[in-house]
Amino acid sequence: MRFSTRSEYGIRIMVRLGRSYGDGPVPLNELADQEGLPLSYLEQIAGQLRRAGLVASRMGVKGGYALARRPEAISMADIVRSLEGSLAPVSCLAEGGGPGECTHADTPCSAHAFWEQLQGSITATLESVSVADLMKEGQPA
Repeated sequence: MRFSTRSEYGIRIMVRLGRSYGDGPVPLNELADQEGLPLSYLEQIAGQLRRAGLVASRMGVKGGYALARRPEAISMADIVRSLEGSLAPVSCLAEGGGPGECTHADTPCSAHAFWEQLQGSITATLESVSVADLMKEGQPA
């Protein structure tokens, strides 16, 4: 399983915004330079994060983006869901297949319980890590 660059870049800019939390908005071009990412792609990602309520934006000379909540209150699951839509590893779970049922096939899926377990593990891990947790990585102890 692989997360898209949308999630990878989204998490990177959220951590970068977390490090400047409380200092006012950060221009998107500055975030792009700091992370070595394409500005046009970050504009799309920042728009999705804003619509999800994870970042706030301000226009103008002192404009830019800032976290909409404290870094401790934003999980990796929040970010990935806002950018990918679903944390489901297979389509039947993304389409609302409940416990033990596949909605995409005429015959029962013999591996559905496994996919549910995997989704639970992925979700639990992503929910257990916050922006604040990742802000600590690579920082002096």
